[in-house]
Amino acid sequence: MIYQPMLLGASQVRVSDSKAGVDVTQDVIMLAPISDGAVAVDWDQAREAGLALADLESAPSDSAQFGAVPSVASKAKSYALWNKDFAGWLFRTQKVDLFKSPSTKDVSKPGESERDFRVRLQQSGREARDKQSDGLRHKYAPKIAALQDRIRRAGQMVERQQAESRSSQMQAAISVGASILGAFLGRKTVSATNIGRATTAIRGAGRAIKESKDVEQAEENVSALQQQLADLESQFKTETDALAAATYPLNEKLEPVSLKPTKANIAVKLVTLAWMPHWQDSGGRLTSAWQ
Repeated sequence: MIYQPMLLGASQVRVSDSKAGVDVTQDVIMLAPISDGAVAVDWDQAREAGLALADLESAPSDSAQFGAVPSVASKAKSYALWNKDFAGWLFRTQKVDLFKSPSTKDVSKPGESERDFRVRLQQSGREARDKQSDGLRHKYAPKIAALQDRIRRAGQMVERQQAESRSSQMQAAISVGASILGAFLGRKTVSATNIGRATTAIRGAGRAIKESKDVEQAEENVSALQQQLADLESQFKTETDALAAATYPLNEKLEPVSLKPTKANIAVKLVTLAWMPHWQDSGGRLTSAWQ
């Protein structure tokens, strides 16, 4: 095993956004190769160390072999420059990628997968729809019940009007029949009695006609109320269907959201030379041995 010199940069990066409800601090530890070229350290070539600072050893094993240290890594001023470059690189590259639901405006949590976010949206959407459905039922139920009661009472009125109309028609028919019968029985003279009976018969016929019209009006009232009920139930169904047809979160196209840290929220803790263990094969090729 050979220990190769690398530049280790450790920092804490905070990403905060009150609107998205995000406030997360992450430890970022990177390892970058060092060379004596024109660009001694290129943080774009760095990779995550995959370890914590507490995992580093302060002394190597007795049998350790060490690679050559580039001359630039022996100068103290180099580390001040690399520290500054590391902070700039963090500002350019570090971000928190989230998902946003266009329909609900909800934003995923840091580290939450797209699938988990969609499942959470589905659950919250179902709860919201249930709540809205309850609201619709509370809105329409009293109106529907009131119309149904009016229809019931209007139907009873129709029955009463029909009964009164039948009674008036029967009485009118009897009165007219009695007048005609009297005429056939030989009451040829015009008497006050005959005139009174005829007048009564005519009045009875008039009442029968009026009662018949009252029945028609009562039936028209029932029809109008039934149409109002049908319209109200149709409106309720339309609003209920609109809730059911709301965007389905499992198929909704999510919007990507990237939150970046401010410079003030980037704290570089350490930039130092670190000796990282490598395996060396028979061809002299090195592979990292710490991951």
